[in-house]
Amino acid sequence: MRRWIILFGRSGTVLLAVGLALLLASLIPTIQMSISMGSDILSQRTWSSQRTYEGILTPQHSLRFSVTANATLNVYVFEVNTQTIYSWINEHHPDLIYLPLNVTYLEEFLEANLNSIGWNTTIDNGNIEHEYIPTKTTNATLAFSNPSLDSTSVEWEVYMIGQVAPVTKVRTLAEGAIPIGFMLALPWLIDSLRAKIRRRSSKL
Repeated sequence: MRRWIILFGRSGTVLLAVGLALLLASLIPTIQMSISMGSDILSQRTWSSQRTYEGILTPQHSLRFSVTANATLNVYVFEVNTQTIYSWINEHHPDLIYLPLNVTYLEEFLEANLNSIGWNTTIDNGNIEHEYIPTKTTNATLAFSNPSLDSTSVEWEVYMIGQVAPVTKVRTLAEGAIPIGFMLALPWLIDSLRAKIRRRSSKL
């Protein structure tokens, strides 16, 4: 029985140490690596990813942004670049002469490529703030879509944030490892303390 207590105790102290290390790593300040801001007016039933953000993200980077609109606006983070969307639309609509910025074409692309959406939401005359953290190395394109029959004014600020590790995941692991490690180590710590007390008592 004592052997199991020692085994679990050592495993628990290792797990506890790992959890504390992960917790400390999650507290390391993030680094703001780039910024993009601007404003635009989207005509009725159009979409755009121009001048917002388009690049590559890894799990050590996140996209933090705020978007304000004076009417209904769909906000997307696509895990593909704009050219991929254009190419798909042009392939399925070869007669198009102008850029395929009609919402109908975007909706067709999304219906056929649902896995290209990393995140999305809808604003209705208001503001949203969000931090998009990828689970893998991926393209990331911030895009806006105006589904209404009126023009929509939109403003945005975008930051790419660098971090030692994905904060949310690391903190979740730490929050799980620390209590489990403590519970495993507790019987061993109690047993060790009792043994020390017995040794001191025997010397008196």
